[in-house]
Amino acid sequence: MSSTRNRQLLKDYLQHKNSGPEKEIVDNWYQQLDDADPISMDARKEAQVKEQIWASIAPGIKTHKEAIKIRLSWLRAAAILTTIGSLALLFWKTPVPGKSTKNNCPGGCFTTVSTQTGERKNVTLPDGTNLMLNSVSTIRISPDFPAKRIVQLIDGEVFFDVKHDPKHPFIIKSGRLTTQVLGTAFNIRAYSQLGKMTIGVLRGKVGVRVDNQPSHFLIKGQQMAYQRNDQTIQLTPLDEQNMAWQKGNLVLNNASFEEMSILMAKNFGIQVYTNNQNLKTKHFTTTISTSAPALKAMEIVAAIHQLKIKKRRNDIEIY
Repeated sequence: MSSTRNRQLLKDYLQHKNSGPEKEIVDNWYQQLDDADPISMDARKEAQVKEQIWASIAPGIKTHKEAIKIRLSWLRAAAILTTIGSLALLFWKTPVPGKSTKNNCPGGCFTTVSTQTGERKNVTLPDGTNLMLNSVSTIRISPDFPAKRIVQLIDGEVFFDVKHDPKHPFIIKSGRLTTQVLGTAFNIRAYSQLGKMTIGVLRGKVGVRVDNQPSHFLIKGQQMAYQRNDQTIQLTPLDEQNMAWQKGNLVLNNASFEEMSILMAKNFGIQVYTNNQNLKTKHFTTTISTSAPALKAMEIVAAIHQLKIKKRRNDIEIY
């Protein structure tokens, strides 16, 4: 978007001439000003900007004194016009892992929260709901939260402790699964690289619906596993060890070689591989502290299963 077009958009906005879509563009951008880093300038530059702003808005005020109602305070108008050159950059700001950011979208701005390798993060939503994100996880929070309590689990694993609100169901969308609750505590693992998604209920009741299938209801102490490849569902008793990641532990519970290698990468940032075809069919069971160094963590896995490892640059071979 050109600087000339940006200026015209804002001029029309101040004079109530914007069409619906154009007004929404300015409204969405203006909403982001509160989240943007403050602009720093010296006294000389500030005085120059003020003069430029006044020169721009004074003619309009004199000509349309009664018709125009300035919707922005003078200081906020100053911030808008000062940053006009970077308007397009704000629209296309890239989310930074480990931080909360705003993403532009037609219906409003979602808030994105993500974590890096080995990082866990606690998030409290406006309604009092508490979330804990596991390593390498990403969620998007509805722009009109808490009026519509919707969270998208894009990738990763999250523990939800949902504040009870009978008038506003809490909805989590993760791929083909939609989870709906009123107030409960549960865990969802939905790493995109894993072939299986799991939902385990620690407290309360959870409704889970897969696209084009009947809903399933889970109560305290139940767990549901959804296989992506064949879309099958299995209900089992909850294994609370699967939630030990909240206390800083990685639990491998009869994990396949593929699952083990993916989780090692997510938690320790290492790539594990083998040239032994028999090992690719082996399953792994162990508990490792996620604070352990990557090589030490892999040594523990190998020792328990009577295997050996060899470090090769950034990869680890197990045999």
